[in-house]
Amino acid sequence: MPRLRLVVFLSLLLPLAACGLGRSEHADKPNYKAGYSDGCWSATSQVPGDPSTITRNEEAFRGDAAYNTGWKSGYSACRIRESGGSMGMPDMSGRGTGPQ
Repeated sequence: MPRLRLVVFLSLLLPLAACGLGRSEHADKPNYKAGYSDGCWSATSQVPGDPSTITRNEEAFRGDAAYNTGWKSGYSACRIRESGGSMGMPDMSGRGTGPQ
């Protein structure tokens, strides 16, 4: 019986613990939000091979942990995958089209 309680306890604890893993300690700071916005904008508007199309405050990126973390998070969240998906979503263009 004690083993069952432990299993139930852990199964309830793990999802709660996972909720806190994805949130940055800087998430509520204005510079994190500015970095996130710049990173997301860069991910969706960057022209490959043209560094001038990247939106980033280089000084803040090098010296401000909140901006740096926000930029990386925004870029990752909004990056268009090479596999043909949009805004980080998998390519589902072939779904629901029936037999080919």
